[in-house]
Amino acid sequence: MVWERLVGVLAAGLGVLAWGLSLDLPKAQGPGPELFPRILGTALVLGGLYLAWARSEGPPPSQAAGRAGVKAALLLLLFLLAPSLLPRLGVAPTTALMAGAGTLLAGEGLARALAAALALGALAYLVFVRLLGVPA
Repeated sequence: MVWERLVGVLAAGLGVLAWGLSLDLPKAQGPGPELFPRILGTALVLGGLYLAWARSEGPPPSQAAGRAGVKAALLLLLFLLAPSLLPRLGVAPTTALMAGAGTLLAGEGLARALAAALALGALAYLVFVRLLGVPA
C-alpha cells in the first residue's frame, strides 16, 4: 500500500512537471506541440491521484510478490515490442493492445481490459489520427 501511494505521488508529480514544461512550447493555431504533453500530464495527474488515495484490494503482499515480478517482466517485454508493432498495426490498434494487455497484467478482469483497450484506442485514434493527422 505504501508503494502504491508513492507511485501515485510520483506519477502526479511527473504529470505536473509535464504540464509545466509544456507551457514553454511554441503555440500554434489549432493543436500544437503542447497538446500531447498536456494530455499525458493530465492522465498522469489523474491516475496518480487515484493511486495515492485508492484503497488497495488484492492478495497479501507475500502472495503477490512472486507474481508481480513475472507480470512486470511481461509488461516490460510488451512495451519493448510496441515500437515494432506501431508501423504494422498503426497508432490506435497498438494503443488498444497495450492498454488491454496492461490492464490484464494489472490483475483487472477481462471486461475492464476490453473497456480500457476500447477507450484508449478510441482516444488515440481521435487525438493522433483525426486531430493531429498521424497516418493510421
